[in-house]
Amino acid sequence: MLDLAWRPRAHLDRESIAIHLGLERKAPQAALDAMRRIDDAIERVRTFPDSGGRVRLDALRRTEYRTVLANPYTVYYRFDEKTLTVYRILHQCQNIDTYALVDLPR
Repeated sequence: MLDLAWRPRAHLDRESIAIHLGLERKAPQAALDAMRRIDDAIERVRTFPDSGGRVRLDALRRTEYRTVLANPYTVYYRFDEKTLTVYRILHQCQNIDTYALVDLPR
């Protein structure tokens, strides 16, 4: 199993999903369920990183970004021989584009 690393925006995405569902929509169980689906999807690709689909956008095709579904969210990640790095977690209705995977300054 690969080590797991999170980019800052991925942490913000995950936190925003939990806040939106749990507090704004007043659905704490939905927030917990979404976090579980996201965590389960990430654990699957930590074990089988090639199982995620390749990003299909022309601008990102030459990169090694992959996706795994955690309905209704998509987790964007990359991996090398040691580490799987989560870059973004977006609702499937959100459009991903080239700047959406740029890192925030640390």
